[in-house]
Amino acid sequence: MIAIPQIIEYLAERISDPVPCFIMQKEVYGEPADSPGYKNAYNQVKQSKWYRALAGEQREDGTWGRFHSQDSKAPKQKYLTTESALGRSRELSLPKDDPMIAKCIKAMERYVRGEETWTDNIEKHKDNGKGHMFCRPFMTAANISMFDPENPVINPLRDVVVETLETAFAGGYFDENFWGQKVREYHVPSIVAPGTLYGSMLLQNTNCMGNTLQKYWLDYIWNVKGGIYYVSNVPPAEKQYLEDKRFIQWLRTLEVLSGFSLFPEYMNDDVLPHLLHELDRLMNGDVDLSHIKTGRYAESWRDRDRRKLDMVLRIARIVIKGRISP
Repeated sequence: MIAIPQIIEYLAERISDPVPCFIMQKEVYGEPADSPGYKNAYNQVKQSKWYRALAGEQREDGTWGRFHSQDSKAPKQKYLTTESALGRSRELSLPKDDPMIAKCIKAMERYVRGEETWTDNIEKHKDNGKGHMFCRPFMTAANISMFDPENPVINPLRDVVVETLETAFAGGYFDENFWGQKVREYHVPSIVAPGTLYGSMLLQNTNCMGNTLQKYWLDYIWNVKGGIYYVSNVPPAEKQYLEDKRFIQWLRTLEVLSGFSLFPEYMNDDVLPHLLHELDRLMNGDVDLSHIKTGRYAESWRDRDRRKLDMVLRIARIVIKGRISP
């Protein structure tokens, strides 16, 4: 089986585009933000076509327009929502103190504090929009958390979720009736329940949950039927191969969960060896990636070798987070 040092050496010998080089410095080598290598790579990223595309569409208020729901009447632009722009920023591994990200975080803090709200239309549903408006601060906090998990503005909302989960899992299983009651009482939104994107975003990269609760969360989500809502229709435990049409969906479920401290334990026995096997095939074989259209780091995807390198790096980012440290 291929080893992680071999993967790193393979990438280091071949990548040259700004974004892959920055991801290598930050995530693969673990260079601190004040190191020369990190600074140089970050300065190069800010000159890249992908960064300029994001910056060129950011508005004066720090957003990219509507937050969650697309606006069909908006002027033609690449990033149709603030969430989509933030998702792309995470793909590029932009830090919280990047000027573009810092400006957006300030806007999101105002949303969470209730000083402003999204420009999105209110989704009425069955309660004339009350539930939708209740969800907004939690969804916003989840997006802040992916860049700045220790931001104090999101702590009260995260605490509500964790306290509710502690009771919901008190018996060692998820009490859906209790959770549903708390949702109906507008104590906690359904959008952060186990098996959801926003719950996973809000609760990772911080020690807000003890190991027991985190294990219950990951146990629930690892085999959840239908995958993670808003992300995929395939659970993390259902391994996919590079040629599978659902491979990218499956990979994204792993990306979504990779910030949990117990993530390596769930990867170790089955998924991690599978990913290393797929990396071996990709690096040393001839795998058709024509069905994969997302996750671009290289400046151009017309070059087949660059597409392959991008996929090697994308999988390597997960493998590095999913390995158990010696």
